[in-house]
Amino acid sequence: MSNNPVRRNCAKPHSCPTEMRMKVLAKAPLTRELTDEQRAELDGHLSSWSWGEGDPILLAGEEATGSYMLASGRARITRDTADGREVTIDIAAPGDIIGPVSTTPTAAAHSAWAMETCCALFLPAAVLAEVVDAYPRVALGIIRFQERQLRHYRERESAQLSSTVEQRVAATLLRLGKKLGATQPDGSRLLQVRLRRDDIAGMSSTTIESASRAMSKMKKAGLIDSGREWVSLLDIDALTDLVEAP
Repeated sequence: MSNNPVRRNCAKPHSCPTEMRMKVLAKAPLTRELTDEQRAELDGHLSSWSWGEGDPILLAGEEATGSYMLASGRARITRDTADGREVTIDIAAPGDIIGPVSTTPTAAAHSAWAMETCCALFLPAAVLAEVVDAYPRVALGIIRFQERQLRHYRERESAQLSSTVEQRVAATLLRLGKKLGATQPDGSRLLQVRLRRDDIAGMSSTTIESASRAMSKMKKAGLIDSGREWVSLLDIDALTDLVEAP
């Protein structure tokens, strides 16, 4: 497999049609517990925005006056290190929340960059405050969302101390496979995102060189296949065993 098989989602920037907006609200962790009628009412307070490939959706340190619910496309979430490097910490997919979830304007902790044409719904902080007052289920959604984020960061810190580089890279690929993978006719799972090696390294808390060596080893063992900016998971059971090995 020499050509990159990952399809691009959108051809040009666009506004989100009503049907897509409702699907986003039904999937987003903050609003999926609302009824259809409540989501339709909330939609009247939202605005849709789009970005081209490589455009910044949000920049760390800038004041965010709300949060974005990604409707289409993928976005690279990054943080700046003390030595000035930009490290990928996650890939946002449709339904994910980008930016701080707060009822008041808050400085963004991370940056978000469109990996392809992206469309998102913007939820102003002031509107979130009103929604929380009107719909207690949204408050519960915020708590669960923040719990998941905290658990993810704790698991990542724990893995950095107790796991090998190969285990961390395998765990990253499995997580992305669950979130972004598409099962192919041969049973493999293609990650539907154009991944760079530095993306995988950043999410695995390692260097590009170490991540590349780990992936080369997994490729030789028949666990994955990969090329320029694409990865396919060939043996998920073996990858899982690798992650869980003592």
